[in-house]
Amino acid sequence: MSGDVASERQQQKLREEAKFLPRTPSEELGPMYPVDKPDERGNDLVVSVRTGKPVVGQLLYVRGQVMDLTGAPVAGAEVEIWHADPHGRYPHPCDLNPAPLDPSFSGWARITSDAEGRFRLRSTKPGPYPTSTPGWWRPPHVHFQVTTRNDRLITQMYFPDEELNDKDELLTRHRRLKQDNRVMARRLALEAGMEKDAMSIEFNIVLPTPQSVEKQIAARAKK
Repeated sequence: MSGDVASERQQQKLREEAKFLPRTPSEELGPMYPVDKPDERGNDLVVSVRTGKPVVGQLLYVRGQVMDLTGAPVAGAEVEIWHADPHGRYPHPCDLNPAPLDPSFSGWARITSDAEGRFRLRSTKPGPYPTSTPGWWRPPHVHFQVTTRNDRLITQMYFPDEELNDKDELLTRHRRLKQDNRVMARRLALEAGMEKDAMSIEFNIVLPTPQSVEKQIAARAKK
């Protein structure tokens, strides 16, 4: 195949995909996926069942919606969420970060999206942490694994305006591919009843479900 033909085919594919929502980029599962999952506590991880005390740090409210490429909601999706504590520690036996671990922190939730594909989480904002690569610190981020009958997406959500965002190697890759906006949360105004020093964000997830892929293919065939 000549270079001109390959370039035109890619450009045509991009033009056709532009008619639909861009899918959420995938990431690796990562080494800190929980091996000993705590008791399920729904969508509120603030007060520990084990210690009876609240977690430390800034409270975090996350809301989002699972959608397909056409924008239709995906109901009944299993949304697993895990992240580090405010010190940058995961409650994982292989985490060698010397920072202290909050004893009330579990850092893992499993939520089912509702009829409109929506989910909510109340937790604490994660902190940055050093990687095994000298000089590289991960910025605050939250891991997601979304599973349906036909899809399994693993991704990470980042916080806007974090100092370490510009230096992160994973985010740099997303910027190079012009998809960093798809993994960046959107800051929201606090709702009534939320603590005044809390943070509220939104993170929507787009899956390539079979139904939406069929519509995408059909739209291409009409051209």
